[in-house]
Amino acid sequence: MEATYEMLHGDTVFPLLTQLDGYQGSTWNLAKDGEEEKCAYWIQLFRDHFPSLIEQSKREAADAKRNKAAHEKKCDQATAAFMTYLDELEASMAGKNYHGVLDICYAREQVLKNFEIPDPYRLAKHEQTQSALETLPSLLKEHDQLDEETLTYEIIRGVFAGNIFDMGATKTSSMFADGGSVCFHETKDQLKDRPWLVDDFNAWSKRMLEGDVHKAAIVFVDNAGPDITLGMIPFCRYLLQRGTKVIIAANSGPSLNDVIVDELEDLLDQICDFDSVICEAIEEGQLQVVGSGNVAPLIDLTKISSELADIVEQEQVDLVVLEGMGRAVESNYDARFNCESLKIAMLKDKGSADGVGGTLYDLVMRYRQAGE
Repeated sequence: MEATYEMLHGDTVFPLLTQLDGYQGSTWNLAKDGEEEKCAYWIQLFRDHFPSLIEQSKREAADAKRNKAAHEKKCDQATAAFMTYLDELEASMAGKNYHGVLDICYAREQVLKNFEIPDPYRLAKHEQTQSALETLPSLLKEHDQLDEETLTYEIIRGVFAGNIFDMGATKTSSMFADGGSVCFHETKDQLKDRPWLVDDFNAWSKRMLEGDVHKAAIVFVDNAGPDITLGMIPFCRYLLQRGTKVIIAANSGPSLNDVIVDELEDLLDQICDFDSVICEAIEEGQLQVVGSGNVAPLIDLTKISSELADIVEQEQVDLVVLEGMGRAVESNYDARFNCESLKIAMLKDKGSADGVGGTLYDLVMRYRQAGE
């Protein structure tokens, strides 16, 4: 299984990444001596989560009108294969030099690919995105009435609130299992108060209100639904209104409920029907979408698409944004860049929270200058 991982990601190093010698795709090495408890936690999490993924796959297959018996057979085979992998991994972890959460993600995606289970969360992503889209016009109108200082704060709180839509996280997946939803505004009202677990908002706000406008930003987005629609689209729009060119990097292929390039492009087309800021930015080339080369909920920045690397260099990107628990905490938490960076996420899994010294639903906003 591990020998075929190369089909799941790109092969190019993110050009703004520094300190490559010490870089690893996953934040925690589960094979490290003394990490047996952490390793056992993550293996069990993947074991417990896989059945809910299969149930979403069955919903998706029924909606797509695929043969029920044939699909259920593939699901049974995929389940058996992935559980065997986890059993073997548990038995052999002590003999490995390095093994991270991302490696287990790759194995899961490989199993789904092997048994031709295309996109288990396609239907759930569509339902949640269309539901969130109904709220977006009024949300943007609210934002346009705010002064710049208040808007800067509300944009960040919106990113946190949207990020609760995560069907790969233990504490939130059940909220959306059968097409259920949560209220974006209620979620925002219930966010933990400042100071957050990692709270660089004051430095970020000062930079945005008093500093020069960024030339171009690369924004690595996370989930479909309210995450991209009500959290990250307003964030990107905010940057665009300041005069920053925005390149949104989305997964090149499906993984859990992460938004993929085709879905994002369709969403932007729908937004253009009612928002002139987004529409004009696309027409003028100020807003672009690119496939990251990634097909996992975490991302290894040494394995991105060449297209993404080329755009970053061509547009002289001077701000890197990593959003979501997978991209900003479970991977790349300590990654450094030769430009400004922002890592932002809600912690919806105990293992991730424990890994950075927090608790469930803690908020992380990590802003760094070049090289920090």
